[in-house]
Amino acid sequence: MAKPLVKSYIDIKEMEMEGGARIRWLITHKDGAENYSMRYIRIDENKETPAHKHPYEHEIFVMSGTGYVVLDNETVKLKPYDFIFIPGNVFHKIHSNTTMEIICVVPISAAKELLGD
Repeated sequence: MAKPLVKSYIDIKEMEMEGGARIRWLITHKDGAENYSMRYIRIDENKETPAHKHPYEHEIFVMSGTGYVVLDNETVKLKPYDFIFIPGNVFHKIHSNTTMEIICVVPISAAKELLGD
C-alpha cells in the first residue's frame, strides 16, 4: 500500500524538454502512485513544449502566464486558470507568450514509458 507524500517541487530534479520547456515529475509510480502522474512544467517566454501526440489522455491547468495551445489544427489562446483536456492521439503543443507555469496530469503508463520502472 502506498504511503502519503508531501514534498516541495524544489526537491524534484528539473529536466529540459525539446522546445525549451522545463519539467519536474512531481508524483509518479516511483512515489507509489498507481493511476496518475502529476507534472509541473515551466515554459519561459517564447518557448514551447514539444509538438507531439500519444495514445493517452492528459489534463492541464494553467497556473500563470499566457500563450496558446495547438490541438490538431486548432489554436486556442491561454491565460491563467484555463484548463485543457487533451484526448489520446491528438497532436498538441503549448507555446508561451509570457512565462507560463502549468500542472499536467498523465497516466502512470506515461511516466513509466518516459522515466522507466
